[in-house]
Amino acid sequence: MIGSPVRGDPGPAEALALARQLAALEEGEVRARAAARHLASLEPARAVALVAALVRESSTAEGRVALAAVGQALIGPDGAFAYAWLADVYAEATERGATEVAALLVAPPPHRAYVEPRDKADSRLAHLTLGHKKAMARAQRDPDLLARLAAEGDPVVVRELLRNARLTEPFVVRIASRRPCRSGTLRCVFEARRWRTRPAVALALARNPFVETELALKLLGSLGTADLRDIARDGVLHPLVRAVAAKIADGRERRG
Repeated sequence: MIGSPVRGDPGPAEALALARQLAALEEGEVRARAAARHLASLEPARAVALVAALVRESSTAEGRVALAAVGQALIGPDGAFAYAWLADVYAEATERGATEVAALLVAPPPHRAYVEPRDKADSRLAHLTLGHKKAMARAQRDPDLLARLAAEGDPVVVRELLRNARLTEPFVVRIASRRPCRSGTLRCVFEARRWRTRPAVALALARNPFVETELALKLLGSLGTADLRDIARDGVLHPLVRAVAAKIADGRERRG
């Protein structure tokens, strides 16, 4: 288990110690599971205080890494947390007014729903089977064809496309920024280990009103303060995303 329990609410020192230990682990499932084990070992009130402290420390690189791991842990499918514990954490966060913590436990739908377009399918791709598209997405070099596959936005194909070794960060940012876009496609980007830690990709996802709101909320802690201020002012985004962005930015500025 990472860290050791102490009396009283966790302060900056304890939050930073946890952040450093998590940052030393391999990014992805290993780090998220470690975060889950540590949080699950705490009483709900202490867990809320610790996550709130991590939010305040998210202006540091290690703090952002740790908060991202916590966000990934809380949406993991492996049942790391008992429902009763999660309910108590949410209640405690709400009672304390810790909106930035409570937001990590909710899953509102995307602020804008995706509607299938009525225009005709891409003529160059229409004759291809799903299997052909997946194979091309993984190995194709032609940038025009890759762009066409990305534009179709089928989550199954995009998941393979994100594994293509020739893909560049600007290309993935364009996928994450696309509007309208299927929420499942944007989740593929969020779940792609190679790309989700890139600041430009995280920002593009958080600013896309078609992304699942719970994913946007879990990305906020990894963003810079100026970007959070921009999100807080963006009327296109979910009100909860805007409110939490403002609260995190305010907390950082009060801290100094």
